[in-house]
Amino acid sequence: MSKIQKYLESCVGQGVFPGASWAIGNSSAILEKGSVGLLGNGLGPVKEDTIYDMASITKIFTALALMKQFEDGLIRLVDSVEYFLPSYKDCPLGKVNIFALLTHTAPFMEGPPLYRHVKTRKELLEALRLSKLRADNLEKVFYTCEAFILLGQIISAIDASSLDEVIRRRVLEPLGMKETCFNPPASLIERIAPTEECQIRGRLIRGEVHDENAWIMGGVSGNAGIFSCAPDMTRIGVAMLDSLKNGAFLNKATAELMTRNHTPGMGENRGLCWVIAGPGYSCGDLISPAGFGHTGFTGTCLWIDPERKFYGLLLSNRIHPRRDNTKLFRTRNIFYNLAVLEYGESN
Repeated sequence: MSKIQKYLESCVGQGVFPGASWAIGNSSAILEKGSVGLLGNGLGPVKEDTIYDMASITKIFTALALMKQFEDGLIRLVDSVEYFLPSYKDCPLGKVNIFALLTHTAPFMEGPPLYRHVKTRKELLEALRLSKLRADNLEKVFYTCEAFILLGQIISAIDASSLDEVIRRRVLEPLGMKETCFNPPASLIERIAPTEECQIRGRLIRGEVHDENAWIMGGVSGNAGIFSCAPDMTRIGVAMLDSLKNGAFLNKATAELMTRNHTPGMGENRGLCWVIAGPGYSCGDLISPAGFGHTGFTGTCLWIDPERKFYGLLLSNRIHPRRDNTKLFRTRNIFYNLAVLEYGESN
C-alpha cells in the first residue's frame, strides 16, 4: 500500500470525505492511481472510474474551449463582451474584456449569488446582463462564477452552438474524454458519487449538477456542470504538460499564456482561468512556482507542475451529505506534498 493510499484511507475514517479517487502521472504514464471509501452513505465502494461532479473545474473546460477559438483567430483577449453579445451594448458589463473575465479581474459587485433572486435560465441571464460593477478595488482579483457563466455565453455565440456542444467538439473529443459530459444520462447513475442533501431542491443530489446557478441554467453553464472521472481527467494533465513542452492540444505559446501569473500583487495568482501556485493554496508546500491548478466546491482538485513534470488529481464528494465539511482543505495540501515527494522530478 502506498503512503498516499494509506493517508487517504485514514481521511475516510476521519470524515474528510465518504470516498475518493486519485491519479498522479506525467506525460508518459500514470504513476499511481487508486480509490478509497464509499460513494456515499449506504452506497458501494468508490472505484477508479467513479464519476464526480467537477463543480468549478468546469471553468477549465470553458477556458480551454475559448483558447481553441483564440487559436482559430476568432477571439482576442482585449475583445469586449458587447462585441460578441450585442445585447450587452450600453450595459456596464459590455465594455469588460475577455482577459478580465478569464483572470477574475472584472469589477463585479460583491453580493448574493444570482440563483438567490431568479427562478429560470432566462431570468438568470437577464440579471447577469444588468449586473452593476464596483467602482473601487479595481486592481484586485475577485473570484466569481458570473465571469464564467458569461464566458460560456460568449463561446457559445462565437461557434453558434450550445455550450455543451462547443466543449464536446473543441475539448472532449480531441482529448478522448469519452466519459466526461454535462447532464450525465440515467444509465450512469450507479457510478456517480452523490453530493449534498440539498435544502433548496429538497432531495439528495446525484447525477445532476450541485451548483445552484448551473442548475438553474439547465445543468450546462460555463462555471459548473461537467461530470468526469479520474481516467478522463488525467488527459487534461497530460495535455497541458505536453502543450507546455512542445505544443500539443494547445500551441506552446497559448499554453504559456494560459499558465502565466497575470495578477501579481492583486491578491491572488491568476493565469487565464488557472490558479498559479503560491503559499497557502490548495497545492500544498512543494509544488513549484510554475505549477497551476483549480479546485471544485464539491471536493475536486487538479494541479499540474511543468517544472516537476507531473500532475496530481484528487476527486471526492466532501460535501456529502453536507457542505459545511471543510476537512478536505488541509487534506489537499498533504496529498500534494506526498505526491511531490514521491513523484515530482527535480530539474
